[in-house]
Amino acid sequence: MKLYGIGDLFIPHKYIREGFVLFEERGVSVETEDWRLSGFQELQHLNSLVEQSGSDAFEPPDYVFEAAKDATIVITQFCPITRKLIDHCPDLKIIGTLRAGLENVNVAHAKQQGIVLYNTPGRNADAVADFTIGMMISECRNIARGHHGLKQGEWIRVYPNSGTIPDIPGKTIGIIGLGEIGRKVVQRLKGFEVILLGHDPYLKEPLQDVQMVDLEELAENSDIVTVHARLTEDSKKMIGKAFFTRMKPTAYFINTSRSALVDEEALFEALRNNTIAGAALDVFDKEPPGRNYPLVTLENVTLTPHMAGGSNDAFYNSPRKLAAEMIKIWEGEKSRYMVNDEAFDEVVSQLRSSQ
Repeated sequence: MKLYGIGDLFIPHKYIREGFVLFEERGVSVETEDWRLSGFQELQHLNSLVEQSGSDAFEPPDYVFEAAKDATIVITQFCPITRKLIDHCPDLKIIGTLRAGLENVNVAHAKQQGIVLYNTPGRNADAVADFTIGMMISECRNIARGHHGLKQGEWIRVYPNSGTIPDIPGKTIGIIGLGEIGRKVVQRLKGFEVILLGHDPYLKEPLQDVQMVDLEELAENSDIVTVHARLTEDSKKMIGKAFFTRMKPTAYFINTSRSALVDEEALFEALRNNTIAGAALDVFDKEPPGRNYPLVTLENVTLTPHMAGGSNDAFYNSPRKLAAEMIKIWEGEKSRYMVNDEAFDEVVSQLRSSQ
């Protein structure tokens, strides 16, 4: 039985091998290699193609097909697992992705073929939560703008929000989306002695110290709004002109989640017209946005290049986290990392019979 792991520029293959080494005790041969790309620009381009056009937007290179052909388990992060690749692997029973998203996997075809899918939800939750808090403080207190000014030889003491620069304690923070990341943001904010409002239609049980409200009430009462919602067809552009109109003119908007959750044009107008005080954004409809991108031209916004989840710990620990959940299948135990379970019993039986 063989596990084939495809590393990339963010998670080199050696970390996949180290993370899944315990599978060798189950008689699994662990083989890994890197998806060979020219650099981060190519990876970003190909990943963008997948997000826009689906998992089969392009095929992986021939050496991936060759190495995967006899694999029972395939592990990937960004390298696509297409319909053609799945059909090329007659023994394939399990696919694992080293992130929460499955955009690069042909999920429908994998399910049709009786393959069990795993993802790694919350693998970068700490990284994004830490970054979110940093973005809040940086925007409210002009840290990035002050730094940039000094780098340009300027000693800046007047900023777009001068006269209303806030302290965080005592303020009301609205959190849209209370999954893995949103919950960790809540944990961190509790130390700031703030009032916490939350909105999440998927939340099954209330969180301590978080008052759940509708979007309108959250917009009207929050001094800072931070977004961590799941992107679905229903949640696309859930935050638009009506939302920003309800926000306080002294309030700030933070997005380290998905750009598609927000009507970017409405956000631009709210910032340009000072409907809100400022924003901190790590994601954009177009990436990279370029210096003439509307949001980039504004003074009352802090911008970063889609890096919130990019800590080394978040990437390098992903294989270990996923492996610890996937190995449970040999004991017939399901995992919260499992995406589908229709073929679970059959796959368990096949894995045990091959030992």
